[in-house]
Amino acid sequence: MNAMELKSDLHQLIERANDLSILQAVKVILSKESIARVDWADTLSETLKEELEASVEEADQGKTISHADAMQQIKNRYNH
Repeated sequence: MNAMELKSDLHQLIERANDLSILQAVKVILSKESIARVDWADTLSETLKEELEASVEEADQGKTISHADAMQQIKNRYNH
């Protein structure tokens, strides 16, 4: 699907929509898209960027745990 076809489909969906909250949400999304095209990664603090880089390095070194183990650790920590 190209951009023109997608715009046409979106226009048809908007024309059929009657829920004001949905229409307002679409307006907010489209307004933000047209105002600024900011990469979310550029908004991260330097500290967080460093922590993420360290995490990637650990993962590259195989220092990971399974999803099941991570979920168990979270349950153990927060479900006393």
